[in-house]
Amino acid sequence: MIGHEPKELLKTLLNDYKMPAASLSKITGISEQVILDFANGRNIQSSITQTEMMDLIDLVGLLVIGVPSTDADERVSAITQALNNEFGMPVETISLFSNLECEDIEKFMKEKDSLSIEKRYKLAVTVLFLHYIFKR
Repeated sequence: MIGHEPKELLKTLLNDYKMPAASLSKITGISEQVILDFANGRNIQSSITQTEMMDLIDLVGLLVIGVPSTDADERVSAITQALNNEFGMPVETISLFSNLECEDIEKFMKEKDSLSIEKRYKLAVTVLFLHYIFKR
């Protein structure tokens, strides 16, 4: 993360966002102690691979910088696009699972305010669940 010290971002995640080190350990496969050591400025290079370190830094940056800077509608749109691009799921399939019209979803992808809150909620729950299933 350019302009951000990874150790400081990790401290922000642990302290300000109350993310347990144990949760980060489950997500990354890096031991809780190594994560805490990194946050406290200890040298952990001998404890994890360079790839693991980069993955941890990317995750922390995404959580601390990316999540707060992206609004919910943009996230739903990005996940909908990912279902279409990564998994080849047509908008029609998403519309059938979410009980929305294809046109509603297509319009939402262009104009986030085009759907009512209720329809946005239905779309969000559907695409998040589908993405979760496919990423397992």
